[in-house]
Order: sequence, then structure tokens, then C-alpha cells
Amino acid sequence: MRKLFLIFSLIVLICLGLWSIRQVNLPIFRAEKETRLMMGTYVTVIVLAPKEIAAKAINLAFIRMYEIDVKFNPINPQSPVYAFNTASEPISDLEIIGLVNRALEISKESAGAFDITVAPLSELWGFYAKSLRVPSVDEIKECLRNVGYQHLFFINGKLNKDNPAVKIDFGGIAKGYALAEAVRVLKDNGVTSALIDLGGDVYALGRKGAKPWKIGIKNPRAKGILGYIEVKDQAVSSSGDYERFFVENGKRYHHIFNPATGYPTQGVAGVTLIHFDPVLAQAWAKIPFVLGPQEGIKALNRIKNLQAVIITTSGEIIYSKNKLEINNLQDYALFSDKQSHK
Repeated sequence: MRKLFLIFSLIVLICLGLWSIRQVNLPIFRAEKETRLMMGTYVTVIVLAPKEIAAKAINLAFIRMYEIDVKFNPINPQSPVYAFNTASEPISDLEIIGLVNRALEISKESAGAFDITVAPLSELWGFYAKSLRVPSVDEIKECLRNVGYQHLFFINGKLNKDNPAVKIDFGGIAKGYALAEAVRVLKDNGVTSALIDLGGDVYALGRKGAKPWKIGIKNPRAKGILGYIEVKDQAVSSSGDYERFFVENGKRYHHIFNPATGYPTQGVAGVTLIHFDPVLAQAWAKIPFVLGPQEGIKALNRIKNLQAVIITTSGEIIYSKNKLEINNLQDYALFSDKQSHK
């Protein structure tokens, strides 16, 4: 019996040794990288695979993301969203309907903090035409009559609205959907290791060789990064009041609006979420801005498998209960509003 045990132990040790050798000698491919401009930002795809496989997969991933960019773009005349916004034409496209339903679910779960009907506010504040200004109280009050996901409804499976002035914008969720689709395309074409960076929304597929991918978290109030995180097979979505903003009379006004007040949110400078679902990650990254840091982290803590960090405008860092590890974390004082306005 002892002899059989020794033989079994030896076999296990040999297998473990062979596995370790295999891990050390994993094939390392030269990274194939390509960057294109779409969805209002620079999109970069990095693939670790044989060159022929990588080149084909990267191109197909970009084609898929371009299709999504055209279809969901509210200012592209070829998009059903454009026709819905400008001519009140019902949307019947099943892909758009699917993402609308996802957006409406998140709106209800967040008590309206996430809302794809804030497009009129973005227009009013000049973020579409890049003629940035602070509207009057009366203008904002009038505009709010055209904002609210409750204005959207379905008739025979088609998306309709009860007010011609209501407009939708998928800017808070479409990148996540494009990431998910790009990852699907890469997998379908034999890719097991890749990184897709879609302007602040990132997906890390597999590992970078033997190690996880490293993703930097931007410092909201200083150059460079706050630190970095290590991930694999997960989406990392970051949002901040530093992305699109203007300063008037010493006050920062940015592109993330509170649908209830019509004004840019206050109190949160940056949010980073980690989750396996890129759509969920992108949409929920905006919600703490509206709810505020304390209520925001409570809402995020209700989501299973979600890791999050909220950076307040006063320089406080708030972690979710599923705490993520930020490596090389920088000094808090670097990114407070008080410091940035000196």
C-alpha cells in the first residue's frame, strides 16, 4: 500500500512539473497593434497571436465596432437613432431595441440616475456643437420637460416617444456594447489574448503572456495616472469630470448631467469600475456622479462581482466592498479641487 502511495505521489509530482514547464514556456507572440478613430475617440486593439490570425481578427473587430458606431450615432443621418431624434420615426432595429431595453433596466435600477434621454441637456449646454455655455434657469427648466426615460415606450416592439422633443443618446452605454461585440469577434477568430481600449473603456482578454494586463487609472486633477490595476477577462470602465468640461467664473461644468436637475453633477471627479460585462461597467460608471459618492458606492455594492473606486472632488478615495487593488497609488492631495485651483 505504501509503495502504491509513493508511486501515485511521484506521478502527481511529475505532472505538476510538466505543467509548470508548460506555463513557463507558453508561446509568446509579438503584439499586433492598430489604432483607428471612431465613436468620437481613438480606439486601439492589441492582439497577441500569430500575425495572420491577429491581423484578420483586429480588422474584423474594427469593422464590427464601426457598424455599431454608425447605427447608434445620434448625429449620423444613416442611423435610426438620428431619424428617431429628428423626425420621431419609431425604431424597429432589433439590435438597438436590445440596448434600449438594457438601458431602461439600468435606469429603473438606478432610480433614473442613468438616462439615455439627456441628449437635450447636452445640446443646451453646448456639448454637441462645442459652443459651451451655462444656460439660464428658465432654459434648463424648459429643457427638463423633454428629459426622462419615462417618455419612451414600445408599440408592437418598436420604440416610440410621447414628446417630439425627446432625444436619445447612447454615449453612456454604446462603448460598452462595442467592447463586448469586439471581444466576441476576437474570440470567434481564435484570439485568446488581447486588449481593447475604447477611449477610457477597456477590455482585457486573457493574459498578456504569463501576467495580467495592467490598466492605468487616470488622476482626475493632475497629469499621469493615479495608479494601475491588473485584470484578465474583465472590462475596466473609467469616467470623469475631466473628459469634457469648461470652467466659468472659477466653476467646473462637465458633460455628466443629473437628469433631475439639468445641471452637471458635483462631488465626484472620477469613477473606475471592473466587471466582466462591459455594458454594465460603462453604464454604472456614470451613476455615482448623479447619486453622489456615498449613495453611489451603496448602489454599486449591490451589483454582484463588481469592483469599484470613486474619487471625490475633495480628494477622497472610496472603495466598493469588493475592493480592487490599485498598485503604485499616488498621494491623495494631488487631485483635490482645492489643490487644482491654486
